[in-house]
Amino acid sequence: MNSEKKIIFVDMDDTLLTTDKKICSENIEAINKMVLAGHIFAINTGRPLNAVKKLVTGLNMNKNCYILSFHGTNIYDCEKDKIIHADSMDASESIKILKAIDNEGIHSQTFTIDGIYTTRDDDVLKEYNKYSDEPYKIVDDYDELKGLALHKIMAIDFNNHGRLVKFQEKYANATSKNFSTFFSCPEYLEYTMKGADKGNGVRFLSDYLGIPVSNTIACGDERNDISMLRAAGLGVAMINGNEEAKRAADYITRNNNNNGGIAEVINKFILKTE
Repeated sequence: MNSEKKIIFVDMDDTLLTTDKKICSENIEAINKMVLAGHIFAINTGRPLNAVKKLVTGLNMNKNCYILSFHGTNIYDCEKDKIIHADSMDASESIKILKAIDNEGIHSQTFTIDGIYTTRDDDVLKEYNKYSDEPYKIVDDYDELKGLALHKIMAIDFNNHGRLVKFQEKYANATSKNFSTFFSCPEYLEYTMKGADKGNGVRFLSDYLGIPVSNTIACGDERNDISMLRAAGLGVAMINGNEEAKRAADYITRNNNNNGGIAEVINKFILKTE
């Protein structure tokens, strides 16, 4: 085991990214310094890989950098331009959920490594894609997806969180065997492969690189980040984060996502310049 290197796992929205979906200069500078010093920088997000790549153009994402997409289920080595680990959901069971969401009149969509599939070319898809800019394909029936590797399902409602909660509760028994389900934000109800979460991504990459979990730091702001805050050697919640995430953390930043919160963590716990 390499006892000198550290890994920092960082959520994107409202953690690494500012409110306007940029990476502030303080964070860029700190990340580049830690990578040059030989430490590992890993993004751990629910977002698809292609969407992450588009948002991190300001970073030197090459050597010592990894992207864990779809809540840690797909792990990409930036230097080798290669996916080193991938899990996917049971396609037939996934199609049942997608049809159930559709039948409730809620926008549904699912993701492959290549983009979004949905039966609804609606305003919700357009609004979602303002931020994700993912390629998408409209299908007549979700049965067309049989045989594809599906990584995530989303039910989206920008106006009625309670409607999503009711759907989650209604189908809890039907989905509990094969899927993990959670809200990444009030508008997004998500389903992933059972047992797949950001915490498992932390454990996999640490083991893969031969770095003790005690040498890992995880930073996040939402409930879906809690598994990695608990899995890492040091769990960090953003000051702007959800109260549940803060309660699960070992440290809460002084600076928020718009003012170099990640730089604060890197400088304090990795570069030790604070």
